Amino acid sequence: MIVSLFTCVIEGKLTASPTRGHTRSGAVWVQFPIVHRERYRDATGRWVDGKAMFLDVVCWGALTDRVNDLVRGDQVVVEVGHLMAYENDCDQAAMKAAARNVSMSMRFQPAHSGPKVAQRRGDVVVTADGERIASAAYPERVADLELAH
Repeated sequence: MIVSLFTCVIEGKLTASPTRGHTRSGAVWVQFPIVHRERYRDATGRWVDGKAMFLDVVCWGALTDRVNDLVRGDQVVVEVGHLMAYENDCDQAAMKAAARNVSMSMRFQPAHSGPKVAQRRGDVVVTADGERIASAAYPERVADLELAH
């Protein structure tokens, strides 16, 4: 018996929000595309963007609920279980990966998933007791964006 085990970890940015679907047998899947661009310094010392590598990531099982909140532009780290190469409609080589694990990358920015909503003047914070407080009164306390109305 031949057993081949490997771990492939790829960091990339989502180029589109995840799409959700079902197989004929009812299994749920979530798929999203990522792009990875390696940066390097050339002989003159300038930063140069390398060739883009595109990867379609497919998630199965309980992971589908966890990655559903990702949005375009999120930087993620994907641990790949199975990797498959194929040619797409544009006659370019493309890869599809079944993810074992997906996590937010914190290399360039703090971890955040979902749209970032800027707080506006006049927003109101509703406490658990139903008390309404102007968010400008406690700007450092308004961390939960769901409380701002």
